[in-house]
Amino acid sequence: MSYFRFFELKMVMRSERPVVLIVDDVAENLQVLGELLQPSYLVKVATSGERALKIASTYPQPDLILLDVMMPVMDGYECLRRLRENPETRKIPVIFVTALDSTEDERKGLDLGAVDYITKPIRPAIVEARVRNHLDMKATRDWLYDQNVVLEAELSRLLEILAHHLQEPVRRQFTFAQLLQRSLPKPLNEAAEMSLAQIMDGAVRLRTMLHDVVLYLAACQAPDPSALCDAENALNIAIRQVDHRLEDAGGKITRAEMPSVWLNSDQLTAIFRALITNAIDYRDPERDLHITIMVNLDGSDVVFSVADNGIGIPCEFRDRVFWLFERLHADFNRPGTGIGLALVKKIVEAARGRVWIEDGDEWGVKICFSLPRRTE
Repeated sequence: MSYFRFFELKMVMRSERPVVLIVDDVAENLQVLGELLQPSYLVKVATSGERALKIASTYPQPDLILLDVMMPVMDGYECLRRLRENPETRKIPVIFVTALDSTEDERKGLDLGAVDYITKPIRPAIVEARVRNHLDMKATRDWLYDQNVVLEAELSRLLEILAHHLQEPVRRQFTFAQLLQRSLPKPLNEAAEMSLAQIMDGAVRLRTMLHDVVLYLAACQAPDPSALCDAENALNIAIRQVDHRLEDAGGKITRAEMPSVWLNSDQLTAIFRALITNAIDYRDPERDLHITIMVNLDGSDVVFSVADNGIGIPCEFRDRVFWLFERLHADFNRPGTGIGLALVKKIVEAARGRVWIEDGDEWGVKICFSLPRRTE
């Protein structure tokens, strides 16, 4: 049995300790680093980039990787690039340990996503300190991430409870306001008519917001995709869902042929529905509504855009519109709830894409979102 396999088996039962993966094609380097770190950490070793990728995806996953640059077949730079491409390994911190000591080499390694750069010959005290510091930082990041997951789950549960339990009081508010309007002696004075109208309008608005909250929670909690989603079909469903509103607004849609993407189909439908609804809600009353939905390839991404000729969004507010419940217009005649674009951002970023706003070709705005390309 080789030293490396024996070393890995000897340590595997001590997985409660942080796991450090050392990657180097030189046996002596593996032994020096392994013996240095073994008293404090569970150490795994790999003699090639390919082997390192397999170990990094295997439980227990490394908490930190010490990676040599100069290796045959797959060098450290390529190994790091593949680690960052894989969702299962992209967050593992990597320290380059290499004989390449130029400023340009160090800059390249850090630009690729390494958290640190140690040059050979190593100084044991420096290696120990840097490994300890980066493991401490990772533990803190992991704790913060776990806390954020808990808080998000609690917030989602709170919203779910509110959305469920508020629906009945809102329905009663609207029903009894209608009853009052019909049963009070006619004619009602102007103040009474206005008050009842405000009560019913508030009930309708709150009912719409509760409905959107339910959609937001359902879309955000949708399961991960199991196959490619037909974006053409998702867009067709979204258009059917808002067709009556589009017709009432006198709008038309120009669209490109949609590709397949790696996303839950319900989520992609929700994105298209939210963006089309946003264009309808904020149309310009002085001209016919025109929505243009396009798609193009940008390197490793598929970029969708939904452009309109509406009233537009000032540049200084183009980040705020993606906040939950954010509304830039005090005009309550406009039916938006401040949830649609927040939903788009939540889904797209969870899929490792991004969303942004550009000026439209016909006034208005163009809302773009990208999704990573992926095949089954």
